[in-house]
Amino acid sequence: MDFKQKGQISIFFSTTVIVMITFMAFIINIGMLVKAKINLQNATDAAAYAGASVQARQLTNIAYLNWEMRNIYKEWMFKYYVLGSLNLEGINNSSGDTTDFRMASYLRSANPAVDRYNFPSTCVDFSNTGGVGLCTKYVVPGLPRFSSSNVLGMDETTNAFVDGIVAEKSRDCSERTKLNFLTANLWAYNVKIDDPALSNLNDQAPEIGVDRMGAFPQAFELALRIRNLELQVNHPPINGICMDTSLGVNCNRSVQSLNTPSTERSLKALLTGWRNIGASDDNQMKNSFTIKELSPREDTSFKTFKNLSTALIPLDSQGVSKFYLDLKLMTVNYAPFYTAFTSNSVGRDSDAAINVSGVSGGIAAEGQCAATKMGLPVPGYPFGFVKSPDILTYYAIETKTNFTGLFNPFQRSMVLSAYAAAKPFGGRIGPQIFDVSNRNELKARRSARISSAYISGLDITNPVGAFQDSNTTGLYKPGMPVPLNSNTANGRFWMNSPDDVIGGIVESEKIVFGIPNLFYEYPNKDLNAAQDALETQAIQLIELDAGGVTVQPTKRGGFYNADAFSLFKSKLRGIGSDVTPQNIGDALNAVRAPTIYDANNYLIPTPEDINSALETDSWGSITGEQRSRFSVGGENYRLYDLTLYAPMFSSDPTIALYKSPNDLVNVLDEYLISQKAALEKYQAAMNIVASDIFINNRSSSTGANTGVEAAKEISDLPITATGGSSSAYEAIAADESIAKNFIPTCASIAGKFLHFYLGANSGVLDAANCPTSLPELMRSRWSNNTLTNDLYQEFSYVYPESLSTELFTAYRPGPQHGAGQDGVLKILIGAKKEDTMIRNFYSTKFIPLKSLTQSQDSAYGLPKLPIYSEGATGRSEGAETVRSNFANFIEDSEISIPIENLNH
Repeated sequence: MDFKQKGQISIFFSTTVIVMITFMAFIINIGMLVKAKINLQNATDAAAYAGASVQARQLTNIAYLNWEMRNIYKEWMFKYYVLGSLNLEGINNSSGDTTDFRMASYLRSANPAVDRYNFPSTCVDFSNTGGVGLCTKYVVPGLPRFSSSNVLGMDETTNAFVDGIVAEKSRDCSERTKLNFLTANLWAYNVKIDDPALSNLNDQAPEIGVDRMGAFPQAFELALRIRNLELQVNHPPINGICMDTSLGVNCNRSVQSLNTPSTERSLKALLTGWRNIGASDDNQMKNSFTIKELSPREDTSFKTFKNLSTALIPLDSQGVSKFYLDLKLMTVNYAPFYTAFTSNSVGRDSDAAINVSGVSGGIAAEGQCAATKMGLPVPGYPFGFVKSPDILTYYAIETKTNFTGLFNPFQRSMVLSAYAAAKPFGGRIGPQIFDVSNRNELKARRSARISSAYISGLDITNPVGAFQDSNTTGLYKPGMPVPLNSNTANGRFWMNSPDDVIGGIVESEKIVFGIPNLFYEYPNKDLNAAQDALETQAIQLIELDAGGVTVQPTKRGGFYNADAFSLFKSKLRGIGSDVTPQNIGDALNAVRAPTIYDANNYLIPTPEDINSALETDSWGSITGEQRSRFSVGGENYRLYDLTLYAPMFSSDPTIALYKSPNDLVNVLDEYLISQKAALEKYQAAMNIVASDIFINNRSSSTGANTGVEAAKEISDLPITATGGSSSAYEAIAADESIAKNFIPTCASIAGKFLHFYLGANSGVLDAANCPTSLPELMRSRWSNNTLTNDLYQEFSYVYPESLSTELFTAYRPGPQHGAGQDGVLKILIGAKKEDTMIRNFYSTKFIPLKSLTQSQDSAYGLPKLPIYSEGATGRSEGAETVRSNFANFIEDSEISIPIENLNH
């Protein structure tokens, strides 16, 4: 063999070796690349899951607080429907299918004086024994004014004596009104403060629940905390986060900058991805690992104006961003009633005259004390939040990392990328009790009729013969509920149609109010009886019963269902005998406990010791031992302390919307002032009633005005102080537009309330003699850290022992998902016991990234991401709903590769 052949062979072998080595290097590099891609995808999946898990925990806290807002409302309704009605015969001895909230009739030979409206009205009477208390009767008869005796000196003395007694009786009649007003105000607006320098209006009220916050301020505080949690969920997505900005791929923020609660989502995602991307010695990929949080499309249509989505949020020119979560605050205009006793005089020919045998037409009566049910305005009550289905909560990311490989022929590293998406499932923020489809307005839900169990309309009419006790010519007649409905469409105070706007951010002429009600529990705890606690129509309209002898049988929504009300009332021991403060305290705790209805519609926390005993999943929110145990209504309850992270205010703008108590007061002031138009209707109505009392309480013998002091108790119009004429009062009594121009002082019920609610904005002139306003009381409370923790919400949790697993309804598989009717999954192989498969918090699941994009790929198509909501009969959102579109999708431009190349 010559040298030439040897060289060729050598070259051949050399080339072969090089090719083989290159081929092997190629194979090794491909293998390493595949491994790197797998590691990166695993890390990306883990990071997306971790970020969505943070969202799940945040949503769980919001849902728990939202359920606590319902508990506040339940407690308020117990005070209103039960404690405020203990003197009524229909409450103590209820029978039939419909609850009777009317006061007993005043029977006489002519037409009886009858309570013609069946709705509750707070009336407190500590001296009520034997059914003869003032609160039991619709009318307390007046004092007789006998005809002249023609005895010299006798008539003058008798008339003066009767005038004095009538005036005192009229004043006492109105004093009872003040007591009832203060009680109703206490339950709605009581503020727990620790400042003796402040004059609280509720200091003058009877001590029934004075140790508890009123419904409005307590719900308002929780609403503020929920808004702050929503802020943290909606922290803007970050484009480029890594461990070290000098090593990451297009990294803008390092791990050290992710040190606030709002960036916990990003921090957990980064650390989880970094720990899962490879071995500890694989520094290149770990150190260069970078996450881009894919930005959802932002809806800017509502950002810079007040509406249900931005209520309580301080707005500036930039507005507020809601990338991942939009909570709509259901603000409802409620007006619970309290009983006012207005005095008037009746002539000898009136139906209300005192009948005496042998006396034609009877004897005139003066100082008759007639019950009038007066509404206490609670405008814009923060009822709770509902999660808007237009904004989907999810977490989608793109990750990048550098990869070089063992035999990389290039000088620079290759950049690898991966995508993943996950979202929270299984919990609830809601339910949608009212129609919030219009961002500005709140209405009743027509189709579901669920609103009928939470609010009632009122139809105030005056048919001939309905109010025969009065000879007045003005708008008001004793017995008519107050405030009145004006005779103009824009002047209506009370809801009477499902099309009425009953809350939200609305124009003044649209504002109407309703009577609060509650779906507490399924009648007889039977889920199949859900419809029995709903009205047959979209709303429940309380109408005047002209006959006055029967309770309207068709009214059954909420507590008008006698079975539902009986269950609610049973929480109070001693009804009809001795109701002690301990009984009241236990009852208020018991009604806050979760019910089956609560569990089917809300997210319910459960104690860790109960979860452990049942061997179920748990979020672990209630980890301490039970504080106490008590029994009422045949049910055993355990009392726990529950603390949730929910900031009130913070100097860090990423933690809270409000920097200090001053910011909170500013938000409260703005919120209250927006309700001023509604209170003007209340002001006018109180002036009309006061004018009627002034006009129709004069001595038939001397002409003395015996109703001046009584009128002042209701509304001390400026003309009373100057000895105004009857014609001036008649003008006020007959015209709402005139009546609303007179501003009372704090010597009257109307003035006290207006100043308490609006403070300096009320227009009340003698502010120095007024009680401290609601905003100032709240400022004092928020400044005291012992009363309000800046970062945590603390409240009592009441666990009903009989419900056990019924509370775990955040996720309960049904028969179509491999489980039985009770959510029990049968494990057929290797099972030691049945797995209950129940939990009480949001879970996290992976979802296809393509389902979140705007592109409508023909192979995937719509619906993109069907969202199923399956629940038991009676759930307010229906048995099953499917939603396939949402507003905050991911723009195609956010993803670096063509959408059609996404296969997951």
